[in-house]
Amino acid sequence: MAGLRARGLLPAVAYNRERNLSIAVDRKQFDRIFREVSTHGLVELDLDGELLPAVVKAVQMDKRLRIPQHADFYLVTYGQELEVPVPVHPTGRAKGVIEGGILDVLIHNLPIFVPGPRFIPQALTVDVTALETGQVIPAGDIPLPAGCRLGIDPHVAVITILPPQKMAEAQESAPAAEPA
Repeated sequence: MAGLRARGLLPAVAYNRERNLSIAVDRKQFDRIFREVSTHGLVELDLDGELLPAVVKAVQMDKRLRIPQHADFYLVTYGQELEVPVPVHPTGRAKGVIEGGILDVLIHNLPIFVPGPRFIPQALTVDVTALETGQVIPAGDIPLPAGCRLGIDPHVAVITILPPQKMAEAQESAPAAEPA
């Protein structure tokens, strides 16, 4: 594997129910594409002239250098239902935030099932304008594209507004400064 990396290649696997392949992809090209699609977009792998649609399932990173060390690709078949994580993007300014609360996105990538790779949305946009302090937006209230369905319990909280912290509470919990 070190030899592959030294030549600028990234070790990877490409798999589905019928196939399990050990492959290597150009690291720079993977970096560029992965920055665009992350783990929710469709890519095409050229394996000896055969173009195979795939979704990036996982990437192992060198935490210190922030360089990919290995990638997993799930090979997809058109017309096959897929479960993919899709980024949640809140929009608007919540009433609770205007009153001093804090917007908290509890699930950044919502798992959904899509009817095929062409139906993978880039993001799920959620209007939080009416959200007040203490309220939540459950997964079931997030609008999904036609033909898509949730991959988690619809009652799971995805976005909430945390109450503002009072200055007195913050000062009480802070250690007292010692005189110099």
